[in-house]
Amino acid sequence: MAAERSQRFEAVLTALRGILIAAAALVAFVYPAQAVQLLVLVGGGLLLVDGVLGLATVDYAAPKNAGHWFTLARNLLSIAAGVLVIGSGVLITVFTPALLAWLVGLLALLVGLIEMASSMLGSERQTRLWPTFVGGAIYAAFGLALIFVPLTSAGTLMRVAMLLMLAYAAAQLYHAWRIHADG
Repeated sequence: MAAERSQRFEAVLTALRGILIAAAALVAFVYPAQAVQLLVLVGGGLLLVDGVLGLATVDYAAPKNAGHWFTLARNLLSIAAGVLVIGSGVLITVFTPALLAWLVGLLALLVGLIEMASSMLGSERQTRLWPTFVGGAIYAAFGLALIFVPLTSAGTLMRVAMLLMLAYAAAQLYHAWRIHADG
């Protein structure tokens, strides 16, 4: 009974992550000019919330294997990237916008790589492999876009980010459905 409740809770939190990310992507589609300005705050908030919700889904009673540590590292890096982005108003006095974008891109890339690696580990590999791997690849692609697309191409970056956010949201919703269906 407790395991079923825990699985249901994980499915709800995973679905919430997907819904929040899809909502942010749709807002970016409807208001593209304002979205470029808000991308910093919304993106930082999403990274922060994604990391916090990810930490909430970790089974701390489970054995401490490599997958467990990868999951913790992934969520902590996501939180760090979110804090960096949200604090960019203060950090902009110390760092250039290009350096901040590069740092957040690097953290997002690391989050994606860790998520892809963790999808290959763990006991639930068969049911979680593709949604987790795809979600990690999307995070990594977003990180690479932040690193390599110049900030002067903010409109292009906005479109790329919106598509990646929608793809990541779809992967999260599929993952939530799989968790719910397997329970």
